Amino acid sequence: MTDVGVGRPAVFDPFEDGFVDDPYDQYARLREGDPVHHSALLHGWVVTRFDDVNKLLRDRSVSSEITKATPNPLTIMELERLAERSRASETIVLLDDPDHARVRKLMSEPFRPSEIERLRQRVSDRIEGALDQLRAERGTGVIELDLVADFAYPLPVEIFSEMLGVPDEDHARFRYLSQQVAKTVDPVMSAAERDECMNALDEMHEYLTAQAAAKRAEPADDLMSELVHAADDDGVSFTDSELIAQLVTLYLAGHEPVASLLGAGTLALLRHPDQLAKVQADPSLIRNLVHELLRYDGPNHFMRRITTHPTVIGDVELPAGEVIYASPAAANRDPARWGDTADQVVVDRAEAHQHLQFGAGVHACLGSHLARLQAEIAFEALLTRLDDPQLAGTPSWDGRLFIRGLDSLPIRCSIRERAS
Repeated sequence: MTDVGVGRPAVFDPFEDGFVDDPYDQYARLREGDPVHHSALLHGWVVTRFDDVNKLLRDRSVSSEITKATPNPLTIMELERLAERSRASETIVLLDDPDHARVRKLMSEPFRPSEIERLRQRVSDRIEGALDQLRAERGTGVIELDLVADFAYPLPVEIFSEMLGVPDEDHARFRYLSQQVAKTVDPVMSAAERDECMNALDEMHEYLTAQAAAKRAEPADDLMSELVHAADDDGVSFTDSELIAQLVTLYLAGHEPVASLLGAGTLALLRHPDQLAKVQADPSLIRNLVHELLRYDGPNHFMRRITTHPTVIGDVELPAGEVIYASPAAANRDPARWGDTADQVVVDRAEAHQHLQFGAGVHACLGSHLARLQAEIAFEALLTRLDDPQLAGTPSWDGRLFIRGLDSLPIRCSIRERAS
């Protein structure tokens, strides 16, 4: 192992001072000094270089099923939890082909780009309405607000709840439940935290089971009804437990990354005022801006895979059954791929869309088009309607390992009236 940076070792340590606020210095040391790094904490391999992560995510021979791993304390603990709540193991993100392909095909129709584009006006109305409400509540002058609590976190929950057909009065509760359930992907947490997350998962399952039953009896024009009645060419539909597992996954994937991106992306722009000014002057850059912010500080920091046969990654050969934590976040800052500006926001970066935030290969994120649509509309609204936004305090990160985001982003601005 080689010491790099300012005398710190190349070792994965999420408890290192400064890691929660900025993990990228540690990722850089790992890329340079130990790019295929064995982590005693995770009982697996942390992979950080772009070429290695990209190859891994596209490799059909590596598995997403935890049962393929050689037992270690973390996998044993996870398998015990799954045994208690076996329905959680049916989520698409934990399946390999052919089960993965079958489930993905049943889910794919509502997430086609053409279908997602039809949602543009509905999403725009929600986002503009949220800013209208903030303006009405806080006033037309200079105000202070928490962009995460007041905008970035509740909005994607509301949008996805509306898509699923969840009643408006239940959105606030779902915000809490989804926040807790999203934490379950992190391998390191206390027993008390784990219990709270599992209780939230149980409540979410119970609620969605009742909602699905209602939509099976009386279909509506919403995503949940489509999935309840989805069938393959042979007329085979989801089992009840499969359906609920996918609905929970969609809920998390449909809002958690978007909320994180809106917070972290806004902070990145405030810290790169020249780039903020550039995109304000040229709104045609917004689509590329979203890709660049996903590259620069996107929410997905690790994706887990398991080797099924001896596999060479970089200069290391791993036997079958090894757990790998591929890091899109580290790969997306790799100077070998992105050049000398890898650690900067460049809103017109030509290849920003080649980031790995949504994965790659057969497990590439099914909801990526929806996430980008929401982010594009939200950033356009923020750039248009927030006048002279500035930091009004110290941002606070949530401390999570796999899906990272801000807990709080205090800003000072005024909110312009919606354009007629």
